[in-house]
Amino acid sequence: MKEPPTFLLVWPVDRSNYLPKVGALFLLLVASGCVKEIELDVPSDTGELVVEAYYFGDRDSALARISRSTGYFAPTLPPVVSNAVVILEEVETGNQDTLRWRDSVYMRVGGSVRPQLTHHYRLKVRVDDENLTSQAMPLLETVRILALIDTFLPARGPIPAGYRLIGISQDPPGENQGYRLRTWRNDTLLNRLTEWIYSDDRYIDGNFVVFELPFEVKPQDTFYVELWTLPRQVTRFYDQLVRNAFGGSGGFSPPPDNVTSNFSGDRRRVWGYFTTVAVDGKGLRVRPR
Repeated sequence: MKEPPTFLLVWPVDRSNYLPKVGALFLLLVASGCVKEIELDVPSDTGELVVEAYYFGDRDSALARISRSTGYFAPTLPPVVSNAVVILEEVETGNQDTLRWRDSVYMRVGGSVRPQLTHHYRLKVRVDDENLTSQAMPLLETVRILALIDTFLPARGPIPAGYRLIGISQDPPGENQGYRLRTWRNDTLLNRLTEWIYSDDRYIDGNFVVFELPFEVKPQDTFYVELWTLPRQVTRFYDQLVRNAFGGSGGFSPPPDNVTSNFSGDRRRVWGYFTTVAVDGKGLRVRPR
């Protein structure tokens, strides 16, 4: 911080307006003399691979999105990678299938890999001379949405009266599950970070779960809700995404950085995640009351 300048000012003093002049001088010195220059040192992690990939066991399908990172203030979108070799492997059997490039994503819709509960799956990616391998992820049992109902609830504290969507499911015992809810309203996916709903099962292990969706609901709206069952560690990845997007965890939290990946590479850092997913879904149309 620069030291404020020192002045010696002399003028005839009129006591009736002395204090306003002193106050104005004080504000002038504070505003003009106290200057702090702030420099931002943002890491330039450009050109590094970013992978988002899933193996949907109940659908026996897989997809992967691969791009390269750009500078923090870059005005362009991250460039997609279309020349990768992407392989899905079933660890216990050694079976492998190749994902094919289609419409900006890599997709697999069949092959020798088979969905088997408790089996582990991983993704291998080769781009030019870079080789990436994900951590092996277990395929978990599909947790079903046992019921999805619409109802009209009276006002509750700060929550106004209105239509609500209520879901019911049953968590298996063992504290292995993570969950993510994905909701479509009138055929539009509600997918902003503020609309993400996810949790692990540390507080609900083995119990029935009743959940209320926090979205605006109107008569005749159509909703489709997917319940994703994931390995529990995936929720920690989601936590990092949300924490970085909304400013960390307080004044003593570390500076924002890219989230941890479960990929390892032989050249540079890798960002992104691969996970297995088991999906169940239900839809409804909201009835007028």
